[in-house]
Amino acid sequence: MLIFVVSYFFRVLYFLLVVRALLSWVIRDFRHPVVRFVIQATDPILKPMRDVFERFGLMGMGIDFSFLATFVLLQMLEGLVIRLLINVGL
Repeated sequence: MLIFVVSYFFRVLYFLLVVRALLSWVIRDFRHPVVRFVIQATDPILKPMRDVFERFGLMGMGIDFSFLATFVLLQMLEGLVIRLLINVGL
């Protein structure tokens, strides 16, 4: 049961990240409540990786690679958490 909850949580995060990426290509008015919710939900996840990319001067290339890096790191974290839960027997 706990593995299902963890997996579902990560699926929601992936969905919100993909919606955020699509919105950044299509929407220019970020005042809509749904758009604001998606941005507020994903900013705490994306900001640390953006800070790392800015520190190394990788943000001015026109493409936001922090999204891709965050997505990959979340997938790795999900796999790690689920393997730990399986090994513990939850």
